[in-house]
Amino acid sequence: MASLRQHCQKIFKVACFILLTFAALGAARKEEQTPIAIPQNLQTAPRQLAVHLQWEPTEGSMGYEIQRANDIHGPFHGLPNNLPELTIYNDFVGTGATNFYYRIRSIQTNGAGHILPSDWSPPVEGHPNAFNQEQLLTEVQQASFDYFYFYGHPLSGLARASARRDPDICAIGASGMGFFNLGVGVERGFITRQQGAEQALKQLRFLSEKAERFHGAFPHFIDGETGKVIPFSKYDDGADIVETAFLIQGVLFAREYFSGTNADEVEIRERANQLWRDVEWDWFVTKTSPTPAMIWHWSPNYGFKQNLHILGFNECQMVYLLALASPTHPIEPKSYWDGWEWEEYAEDRTQFGIHVNLGSRPLEGPPLFETQYSYMGLDPESIVFHGKPYYDHFRNFCFVQIRYAQSKRDVYKGYGPLWGITASAGPDGYMAFAPGVRDNGTLAPTASLSSMPYVPDESISCMNEMYQVYGSKLWGPFGFYDSFNFTRNWVSKTYLCIDQGTIAPMIENHRSGLCWKIFMKCPEIHPVINMLNDEEISRYAKIQNAELQSPAIGK
Repeated sequence: MASLRQHCQKIFKVACFILLTFAALGAARKEEQTPIAIPQNLQTAPRQLAVHLQWEPTEGSMGYEIQRANDIHGPFHGLPNNLPELTIYNDFVGTGATNFYYRIRSIQTNGAGHILPSDWSPPVEGHPNAFNQEQLLTEVQQASFDYFYFYGHPLSGLARASARRDPDICAIGASGMGFFNLGVGVERGFITRQQGAEQALKQLRFLSEKAERFHGAFPHFIDGETGKVIPFSKYDDGADIVETAFLIQGVLFAREYFSGTNADEVEIRERANQLWRDVEWDWFVTKTSPTPAMIWHWSPNYGFKQNLHILGFNECQMVYLLALASPTHPIEPKSYWDGWEWEEYAEDRTQFGIHVNLGSRPLEGPPLFETQYSYMGLDPESIVFHGKPYYDHFRNFCFVQIRYAQSKRDVYKGYGPLWGITASAGPDGYMAFAPGVRDNGTLAPTASLSSMPYVPDESISCMNEMYQVYGSKLWGPFGFYDSFNFTRNWVSKTYLCIDQGTIAPMIENHRSGLCWKIFMKCPEIHPVINMLNDEEISRYAKIQNAELQSPAIGK
């Protein structure tokens, strides 16, 4: 009996094991058979020689695949997707005469951890438009705007640093540029005014309630979810007063632009004013040097150990302008004249037959971001140096770059019709490219596009060449990719926030002057500009008088 009982127990255990095994297999099959969600609400919109696609994000998606066909029944063919995690796609087809059909699917992991595609979405018709110059300007603006509005951090609304970096890394300076993009987006009808106000308020609430600050100033990079500083380098783990200035420039633009009486716009102005008043600009003035220049970084762990003085001429004039204009923590004018306009601020020279004098480096023109970052809001016609407005100086810088590109057309592929060198991604990494020794054939669309207020004909000509001739290589989900080097057969296939940020606002400054008009309404700015211009005119008059009284050379 005992042996029979043991035998039955063994049979029972085996049977249970078999049943449990089949149950587990059945559960696994059931998990594997759980359908992957199909992307919803695929929409198309006509663009110049292209079709714009956009759809709702699918929860848990690892990326999306896109197919196109000439007929609704197919055959469908896959399209290259350099940034598959995005829910925006621009299909440059190079024609304006054909209808196409598009479908997409999501790639996800199922319950068993296997990577599987969803079914394809129903096909949607899309068609490109024939080329129209004025409409292309709008579409270039809209594509760059989309980076800030649709790719902005979902929690904070701040500008993500790059389309290929950790999506929680947000850039403070570019977030300031994002406010200008919101204004352009509202004025051009990309979004409603209420949508623009809601996005601005999302950012301002996060900046004032959650973001880390140091003496009122923000870091270079910030975590868009936690608000904590993300160190830019070993000693740069605290305040960056230059990035803060670019942010506050945008904050003040938002304050002036959203001037309505509804609750959201009132709150925008209140929060903008508080952020502006909180920045301790005078904390960032050199305290151990006879030259009272402003200093770029301060760290809670290392103090001013980075020790980088802000000396012109470069992209940083906005720092000094805001520091002088601060209603709570202003700096002394001496810092501007002895720090910003220090002894190497200007040097007369002729490059490619064009007289320039800002800066003193032996470069054949500076990287063009120096003429853009501080001048999205500050109208360069409003402030003078050596007898002419900064606008004229910047226009000359652009002409130097244009003639430089023409001189190198036999050295670097594409140069001549294409031009525009600035800080950007490059085939060997990010660099502040400039004509001359810092040039390796890398051009950045932002350089020429954001120069449109200064050299509109040449900028538009370059834009047309990039789009009509090279659009299939250069045009992506947020417009032109960051940079390219045709000599080395390289295109960046990504976007950098600081390069995207100036495109729509500076094109708008060419088209309507919007960003200049709105920012220049700031009542704190005009007394500073008047003071600087009066002093500059007086200094220049003394220089001219001294030159007239000096004996002519050779006599």
